[in-house]
Order: sequence, then C-alpha cells, then structure tokens
Amino acid sequence: MDIVPILEGFFQSAAPLAADDRVVVAFSGGPDSTALLLAMSRLARRAGGPRLVAAHLDHGMDAGSADRAAAAARLAAALEVPAVLVRRPVPALRQPGESLEAAARRVRYDFLDEVRRLAGARYVATAHHRDDQAETVLLRLAFGTGVAGLAGIRPVHGTVVRPLLGPPGVTRNELAALLAEAGLKPVEDPTNRDPHAARSRVRHHLLPRLAADVPDLSPRLAGLAARALRVGDRLERILEVERAGGTPAYPGGASVEREVLERLPAELLPFALALLHRRAGVPYPAARAARSELLRQLGRPGRIACDCGDGWVWREEDGRVALRRREEAGSPLSFTYTLKIPGELEIPEVALRVRLICQPVEPWMLAGCRRRAALALPVAPGDRVTVRSRCPGDRLHPLGASGSRKLKDVLIDRRVPRGERDRLPLLCVGGQIAWVPGVTIDQRFRLTGEPTAWVAEITTR
Repeated sequence: MDIVPILEGFFQSAAPLAADDRVVVAFSGGPDSTALLLAMSRLARRAGGPRLVAAHLDHGMDAGSADRAAAAARLAAALEVPAVLVRRPVPALRQPGESLEAAARRVRYDFLDEVRRLAGARYVATAHHRDDQAETVLLRLAFGTGVAGLAGIRPVHGTVVRPLLGPPGVTRNELAALLAEAGLKPVEDPTNRDPHAARSRVRHHLLPRLAADVPDLSPRLAGLAARALRVGDRLERILEVERAGGTPAYPGGASVEREVLERLPAELLPFALALLHRRAGVPYPAARAARSELLRQLGRPGRIACDCGDGWVWREEDGRVALRRREEAGSPLSFTYTLKIPGELEIPEVALRVRLICQPVEPWMLAGCRRRAALALPVAPGDRVTVRSRCPGDRLHPLGASGSRKLKDVLIDRRVPRGERDRLPLLCVGGQIAWVPGVTIDQRFRLTGEPTAWVAEITTR
C-alpha cells in the first residue's frame, strides 16, 4: 500500500507546510514509526517536501533499550534521515505519584518538543494509526469519558501531528506490509507487551476478542472518534463565534458569553464547561455539584459567582462567564519576554506559545487570521522582538483606523472582556505594538506588496 498520498492529503488539509519546513518524526525504531519514517522520507524527496529529523528517545526502561537505540540509528541512516538520539532513564525521572507509563509519555513528548524547537521544525509527527485510535476509544469508554475523550487521539494537537490518522486511516497491518515490501526490519520494544499496561491488555486481549464477533470493530471505533471530534469542534465553534460577537477571537479562551450557556441544552453544558476548563489549563472538569450550582445561577437574574473547586471560580465579567484561579480573579497578569527571530517562545502565564518566522506572502495573509498575522517588520534574522502584556498608556494605530488610539479603547470597542485583556501577548518591535492577537495589527506594519512577510503565530502549549 502506498501511503504517501495519504500523507500528502493530510499535510495539505490538516497541517499545512510551507516550503522547506522541517518535521521531526518520533522514531522508536519499532514497526509503526519505521513505516512512518519510510513514507515521510519518500514524501520528502518530492518537490516541496519537508526536511526531516528522526528523534529517538532511549527511555532506559529495560536492558535492551541501548541496543534498540543503535538499531534505530542504523535504520534512520539507511533511509538517509538525520537522527537525534538521547538517553533519559524514565524510571529515575518519575514524579511523586506518577505511573511509569505516564512518566514515559511526559518525558517522551518533552524530548520531542525540545528537538522540534532546536531543529526549527514546524511539527512533530507520530505514528499513531487507526488501530491505535480504536484502542484509545475503548480505553476511554472503560474508564468513563465525555465527547472530548471519545474523540480519542487528535490528528492535530498543537505542534504534534498524526498523519496516519488522516482519512481513510492506516492500519497496523498495512504499515507492516509496507515494511515487508521495502525489506526493512524494525526493532520490537518489549515494554509494548507489558501485561501490566492497560493499553497492552486492550491491544492483545480485549480488542481481538471483541473483533472476533465484530470484524469491523476497529474502523467503527475510529469512526466514532471522528464523529465525536466533529461534535466537539462544532461546540467549540459555537462558543468561539458567540464569545467574540462575530469578530476574531482573542487568546485565553477561559470565558464565554453568558447568553450562549443559557441557550445550550442542559445536556451540553458539561461539555461546554469542560472545554472552557481545558482552555484555561485546568486539569479536571468541574464536579457535578458545582455544575448544578452554576446551572441554577444561569437560570436566575443577577451576576454569577460560583466556586468550581481546586482553587478555581466561575464569575461574570462584562456579560460573560469567566473561569479564573481564585487568587488571580482580581489580579492582572504581567509578563515580558524577548524573542530572537526567527524562533518561538512559551508564555507560561497564559499557556501560549508565540512563533515568528519569515515566509513568502500567501493569499491568506491579506485576508487576516485569528491566531496568525503577516507583518512587514523592520527586522532581520537574528534581531530581537518583545512579547509582553499590556501596560498603562499603550497606544497603536489599528489597521484601517484614521490614527493612533489607546489600546484600552480598542479592546473595549472589540468587546474583549476585562479579564482577558491582560492575557493578550502583544508583539512589539522597536517599542511599538505591531500585533494584538485576535484584535488588530498596527497600520504601520501592514503588508504593502512585499514578497515576504514575518508571520506571527500563537498556539496553545
């Protein structure tokens, strides 16, 4: 089976790549990741294909991990893909109360993102496929879940992409056939068969038994995940459109129009609140008792003020229901960072990542985009820009306006709630505000026919 067309379709529609973009391939040396690296290497050799880096983490969880790292290096060399190999013994890096499986996942994704940032890559690609998706949905069902959980493994999550989940999806057997055709012999990680791991039990015992009676169970579960993802995205779009009054949404995402929540059917309220909690960085949704209290207050006149547990509160701000930490509910955020360009940085205060790169002008740049902006900046590679929260007296010349205005007045006019205004990461060049994400750019930095533009982008961490 030729899966390169599936990869092409995925990167054209779900995770667009610019010319010469880099992609880090998470590469264990096992069958799935080797098949992905093989297919990605074929894609890279096509005109306009991405430049690749294979990233292998030796997790030190068994005696053979070093030998597998050496075998992975040989496989990457055979495919002519440069590789980064690092050893980080997961058992020694476990945090108090953390399972070995959770620690391995945390350390692995931290490592992959480090490689991505150091390589200047746009994405990390993992080899999750349709059978992995089916296992994930079964696990979520077994432990209890909502719409977000039923969506399973997301094809795109921040800078992590799973191209093998692109429709129609690739199976484990199809990847094995691709390797056999190419004559490649991957290595096996024995920890994948650990009977103590829940996923291993689902993969080797539960799913085969269920599939004996329902042969098409895996595609059915993958289809359920796809439908749940569409439902979740639809709910998110409802909240996004309403929250900004039809104007581009601003970052932060921990508030929504009160009227939107009041119009939602009661059955959808838990999912809407779970979405707000995820945007705010809250690890768990609110308890049923807290949701019931909020629902009671939504149905009555008066302002909303409700504790939702674990140091978080819901409260009404400018006609919106906002989710805030109790200690931050009345305290403005303040942050300032320096970014060397091209490059990116994380802003932990607002759980966002800011990226600034230079690329050829494309049609979308002239139409505007909620979380991206194309700017004509008087800078060159190696220069530094500032990303900061707002300050008293800030002014800018909004795009299309007749002159300079106070930033505070612009935010009020664009209906940005008071609680979100200090969370905006302002891009500043030479002491001037160039971009207010989701709100406007400064007229002085608009594109006027330049062949290239500096593209600023914000993503969630």
